Amino acid sequence: MTRYGYARVSTEEQTHDPQLLALEREGVQEIVLDTVSGGVPATSRPGLSGLLAKLQPGDSLVAARLDRLGRTMLDVMGLVGTLVERQVRVRLLDVGIETGTANGQLFLTILAGFAEFEREIIRERTRAGLEAARRSGARMGRPARLTDRQRRHAVELRASGKSLHEIAQIMAVSKTTIWRAVSCGGKCSGNAGSGTGGRIDRSVRLTPTQ
Repeated sequence: MTRYGYARVSTEEQTHDPQLLALEREGVQEIVLDTVSGGVPATSRPGLSGLLAKLQPGDSLVAARLDRLGRTMLDVMGLVGTLVERQVRVRLLDVGIETGTANGQLFLTILAGFAEFEREIIRERTRAGLEAARRSGARMGRPARLTDRQRRHAVELRASGKSLHEIAQIMAVSKTTIWRAVSCGGKCSGNAGSGTGGRIDRSVRLTPTQ
């Protein structure tokens, strides 16, 4: 059973020294360092990702501060939860918590609650953003590949005798996109010209074979 210390500073911070001193006082056998933003996922940090790969059941990961493991509660909970499942203990010196103890279990429960609260805030912000976009008239989904003018032009080209294949080459889109635009007379709503929606008169059965 090995006790590993982990320290991280961002590129703006000067030194690992305060964390190193705390970890050395704790008596860890090996210290892993990262100089990277807290927003970088654990698996993308050179030092931490390497440490995670070699941690074995019964080992311990010690960090001087909770925020060294992740920027958000979701990040921290994800990492700590994974380590607990692997039977690796996590000790956080700034809050005096170690998983595998009664206090550690209580801490995990509280941390999970904060993580869920954070998830709900993200969901609410996303819903509010989408609703605001709808109210402002913003088009949702993938942008249309053809503008209204281009769709009308496609109809004109089709009426002049051009094949769907020829029109598609002229306008640099797929033949299906041209077929959808032509089938609704160039008056498709939404993204009909892009093959992702819109209304087509189903009373006329068309197949893009030309």
